[in-house]
Amino acid sequence: MNTDAEDRRRRSERRLIERAPHDTHAQIINTYVVRLLIVLSMTFSLLPPGFNWGADDPHGNFAEGSLLFQIQFGSIFLIGTWLAWRNRNWSRRHLQHLNPFLILIILYCLASMLWSPYPIVTLKRVTQLAGLTLVGVAISPPIGGRHQLIRVLLGTLVALLIVSFFVSLLIPSVGVDYELGGAWRGLMTQKNTLGAIAGLSVVLFIKESFGTLVPRSLCFAGAVFSLFMLIMAKSSTAILVAGLGSMIYLLVRKRYLVGEFAVRRLVLMIIMILLAALMLFFIVESRLPNWDELLTPFTALFNKSADLTGRTDIWRLVLMEISRHPLLGIGYGAFWLGDGSPSQYIINALHWMPLQSHNGYLDILNELGAVGLVLLALVFTVHILHLIRLTIIDREEAAIHWAMLILILISNLSESEMFRGVLFQNIFFLYSSTAISARLTLHRMERKEAAGFLAQRES
Repeated sequence: MNTDAEDRRRRSERRLIERAPHDTHAQIINTYVVRLLIVLSMTFSLLPPGFNWGADDPHGNFAEGSLLFQIQFGSIFLIGTWLAWRNRNWSRRHLQHLNPFLILIILYCLASMLWSPYPIVTLKRVTQLAGLTLVGVAISPPIGGRHQLIRVLLGTLVALLIVSFFVSLLIPSVGVDYELGGAWRGLMTQKNTLGAIAGLSVVLFIKESFGTLVPRSLCFAGAVFSLFMLIMAKSSTAILVAGLGSMIYLLVRKRYLVGEFAVRRLVLMIIMILLAALMLFFIVESRLPNWDELLTPFTALFNKSADLTGRTDIWRLVLMEISRHPLLGIGYGAFWLGDGSPSQYIINALHWMPLQSHNGYLDILNELGAVGLVLLALVFTVHILHLIRLTIIDREEAAIHWAMLILILISNLSESEMFRGVLFQNIFFLYSSTAISARLTLHRMERKEAAGFLAQRES
């Protein structure tokens, strides 16, 4: 009886494996819908919410959100739900093998409605998390293709850079920030966002240059253009991200730090460590070190400015709030909501309106408490374990996910994007997590199928 059940399960898996690549018409529809979802979600996450390039209200309340913004991502969630239902056999299988702590932290965010001062806002933010996770499941392999996420992401970033190039040249009142020394911002609300996507494009073009799909000459031209946009954005953080991301990718894609190119790989690792140190310095001080600090690092370490360019003022005030609810937090997404919200005392103390603590881990601790922070650590731990397994299967693909994960973990020391709604880093992480889980699921199915065929031949 058990043998019959096992045979039925293997036949079902065989049909799933064979159906996706051979149903040509369905696969074409799936491919274009997957591309549309990636393009829309990444574009909407990078452009101003609701396409509002005007100045934000410095005394606004952010509990409601804009109707256009809701329509933008609501349409993405609806299309993603349709695609997941259209391929529900794959979707069900992928959901069964997702990072379990990813599902658990979403459920915990939902449970925080019970003690959140803004339960409707919490529900909206949880809906965003769940919706993005479902979209990630829908676009995962084999429906989305094994390398489609990264390649469509690169195409989206390049398109935004090209449009930003012309906006900066032809409409400088929109595309150039003269208050910051003429730094370009293009379509983005600030120069750092333009610099971030330019730096990421450099890393992705380096990745594509090792493949065969995109000509190396085109990869070189794209990397040079991205570097130009990176320089024009005048974002030191983005420059460090581009350098560090490139080094991480080049290091991870090689199997060992020994062999024919051992010296080169060792140099890459040293450069990567130095860039990471520079990035951490920039996160703390909001500037690059001067020559005296570079020549006397140990002296400089103990003579830093005590105010950490104002960040510790926010951190100190947020820690006061955390002490009121250290275990469970105030409620997911229920703190940084502008005038009249629980963060009002911080607005009064600083005389301006921050919408984050500039530390993603501190914001998680504040909104979800120690329980949420532990769950986040477990999410990352399982994600890393999945990445290790993917590295064994497909080192080339795993390398870019490793690079992005490390950059996300570092950048969230100074910015708060992880598990914060529809921000770019959060979207990429969710899509990355679901894609890696799907790749591992496919690998297990293929191994079982191969073992079944081998057993049949031997019998």
